[in-house]
Amino acid sequence: MNNHLWNLAGVGLGRRLLDLTLPIEPGVTAVLGHSGAGKTSLLNLLVGFEKPDAGKLTAGFNQGAHRIPIFWVPADGGLWPHLTVAEHIAAVAETNVDQWLKEFDLTDRCDSRPDTLSAGEQARLSVARALAADAAVLVMDEPLVHVDPSRVGKYWQLIRRQLEGKNASLVFATHSPRSVLAEARRVVCLREGRVQYNGEVDELYWRAASPELAGCLGEANWMDPEATRLWLRREEQSARCFRPEQILAQPDEQSPFVVESSRFQGSVAELELRHEPTGAVRTFFHRPAANHLARGTRILLKALLCLLLCLHVVGCRQASGPAIPVQEVHLWSVPSEGVLQPAARSLTIGNQGEVIALDTAGRVLVYAPDGSIARQWRMPDSKIGKPEGVVVLHDGRVIVCDTHYHRVVEFHADGTVALMFGKEGQGPGEFIYPVAVAKDAQENLYVAEYGSNDRVQKFTSEGRFLLAFGSFGTAPGQFQRPSGLVWRDGKIYAADAFNNRIQIFTDDGKFLKILDSTNQPLSLRLPYDLKLGADDALYAVEYGAGRVTRLDLDGRTLGRYGTPGSGLGQFATPWGLAVDAKKRIYVADTGNRRVVELQMP
Repeated sequence: MNNHLWNLAGVGLGRRLLDLTLPIEPGVTAVLGHSGAGKTSLLNLLVGFEKPDAGKLTAGFNQGAHRIPIFWVPADGGLWPHLTVAEHIAAVAETNVDQWLKEFDLTDRCDSRPDTLSAGEQARLSVARALAADAAVLVMDEPLVHVDPSRVGKYWQLIRRQLEGKNASLVFATHSPRSVLAEARRVVCLREGRVQYNGEVDELYWRAASPELAGCLGEANWMDPEATRLWLRREEQSARCFRPEQILAQPDEQSPFVVESSRFQGSVAELELRHEPTGAVRTFFHRPAANHLARGTRILLKALLCLLLCLHVVGCRQASGPAIPVQEVHLWSVPSEGVLQPAARSLTIGNQGEVIALDTAGRVLVYAPDGSIARQWRMPDSKIGKPEGVVVLHDGRVIVCDTHYHRVVEFHADGTVALMFGKEGQGPGEFIYPVAVAKDAQENLYVAEYGSNDRVQKFTSEGRFLLAFGSFGTAPGQFQRPSGLVWRDGKIYAADAFNNRIQIFTDDGKFLKILDSTNQPLSLRLPYDLKLGADDALYAVEYGAGRVTRLDLDGRTLGRYGTPGSGLGQFATPWGLAVDAKKRIYVADTGNRRVVELQMP
């Protein structure tokens, strides 16, 4: 094929299409718009059913190895009333008539004529006939629109298989953002006969230039800088779109935001919030795991700006650059809690090489080397929230950040409580939400917290306050959810999750710098934990990118491992990690409810 299938230059068609100038490229292109936007009129021009009354339309493709250059599926299916179902396929296909009937579930209607078929059967037949024709370019107007939604995915798979196997292109009209996201690489958005957008689906989904364009591909939260500052507590230089999967809603008893209503729709929920101090009310779209936000619940909204889980169909790819060498992968389960299946969120290595995990059931789990549970115990209380952040002292005490109880709990090795310190507040020795803890050579403790009081506090191992550093914000030395801490040779390395960076301080609280190699800028997506390996390298787990990144102490990326997903070599919202002396990396693969052991050579 040439560079373009069609070129339109100033094309008009009465009042239906006005001054269309755009190329239609090879591959899969969707034409999107509401009823009356001009979708059918554009497709009519492409196939020659109508002629433009202004401008110029040129075709730039050829038949190649295909039987015919183009096949058209009009909005009504274009079926031939005098032919049976089987005769429709036989009229365009040289072979495999029975196979096409079987794949589109039409075998039992093979002798029926179109006027006896249901709307869904007619739609399936029109698409099956188009694929069987082996055309270089398929043009379809609202294909499969009348097919049962529970089955439509199966038939789109057949379309994709034919396009890929035959190196064919498809232009299809639709009013469904879901079909565009699932099937198309490029999209033409029409409104009242004019082109609103022509380009990559990925670009429109994540970086729409206006609220109208953002709405073309479904639910969107369009926010100006002032709204972003109020509702998401972050600074933006200009207005932008936040997709539902970029908005995380978490219960928080101290939050000024109160749920007015929540309408759960499966993949998306519509959440109406009230900002109590000002009375402002706003609706947000987010992607919850379940309908759990009742009226009156206090929540905090968080922006996950990493293009979470690479939603769009271009897919998730292993990051370019060096890879962390992984010789073996082992998957460890998290023990069930009644009918529930909890997930691990924080990990550390014990004095005997055991792996210690905190899970979403409020338990401390101690794993033996083979991945079995050697022992476990519960937090003193976990009704209002679960712990996050754990480290082990030389005497075997296990130090846990009891996040939602605003304290640190120290356990003896057998799980009995040795000490608790801290209370709710913003003063010295007080916490909002402590989520990370590390120790230095003298076993002083460094505890990181978030909740608009984002900072790190330093204590003795017996809980005596020594100092605090950092504050909430985006400037150097400030934090938005410090989530992982490492001490090394008098320095604290802090994973600043929502600011997507690692910051370095002296262990007496002086800010030194943001970790970033001048030759290779450091790119992180929500680093939720940070650990130091026996190889003197830093290991960061990236919640937003579904991967582990290995860094040297100067900020150079030494390797990466993982992509978002649920298979081997993939992670779903990984929350914590640990690295032992035997070159094993352990990842709390939270979204997949497992612990992943990676054995390096």
